[in-house]
Amino acid sequence: MVVLLLIDGWGVAPANDANAIAAAKTPVFLNFIKEYPVALLSPSSSSWNARYLALGSGQDIQDENTECSTNLSLVISQAGLRQVKIAETERFAALTHFFNTQHEDKYSLEDWKIISSTAKAKIAKPVLTLRKTAKEITKTLNDGSISFIAAALPCLDLTAAGGDMAQTRKAVEAVDKALKEIYLAVAQKEGVLIITSAGGNAEKMKDIATDLPDAGLTDNPVPFLIIGADYKGKTIGLADPLNNDLSSLTPAGTLADVAPTILKILGLPKSDEMTGISLVE
Repeated sequence: MVVLLLIDGWGVAPANDANAIAAAKTPVFLNFIKEYPVALLSPSSSSWNARYLALGSGQDIQDENTECSTNLSLVISQAGLRQVKIAETERFAALTHFFNTQHEDKYSLEDWKIISSTAKAKIAKPVLTLRKTAKEITKTLNDGSISFIAAALPCLDLTAAGGDMAQTRKAVEAVDKALKEIYLAVAQKEGVLIITSAGGNAEKMKDIATDLPDAGLTDNPVPFLIIGADYKGKTIGLADPLNNDLSSLTPAGTLADVAPTILKILGLPKSDEMTGISLVE
């Protein structure tokens, strides 16, 4: 079993007054960096939808209207494996429609679970929806017949968009707590947890030069971690960050490498159309 966790809003940048992630206490995430393989990935486009298209297709996509003939979900379905997509309202279309390369319907043996979030929750209390999503992920993990789960957590992006540094820092710490809950559930099933993001936001709350707020999607690299019993203490050929500072790393790949990596872990062949490569040998 592989669980792909997309923590949107979690980008990587040097610590400064604008970086809410660096300012937060994240003991769980930092421990993952110490114990498991970690790398940085470069996003290749400027929109959320195009980035989700790249994640699902295994190709470096610039335009969300790009047509693709295959994707990760299709390959998993054709292999006769069950899969589930879990996302709240804000990212549901991205994780289903665009991740599945604009395929309108569910594939065979695929299920979609939407975590409803009201407009008020998205603006004021995205952490509450984060907790609901984490619980749904752990609940879904109890079904031993599922081989792949993809879940989107936009809590950081939604909070950072509000421009409140203190609230965003609290949201980062809430995500860190959720990571522990999800990790323990995955470990109990002897699965592999992959943590990454479609893009950053919380690591750049303002423009340092002008001191003006910056609430949009960034072009900064995003973290990529592989967490599982078979990977503990290993680097999979990737450099370890100096003093656990991810910003000291050079990106080892792009979002297009996520799908081939997952297929490699699942023991499935990569589609010929996928230009990305597996980060696991």
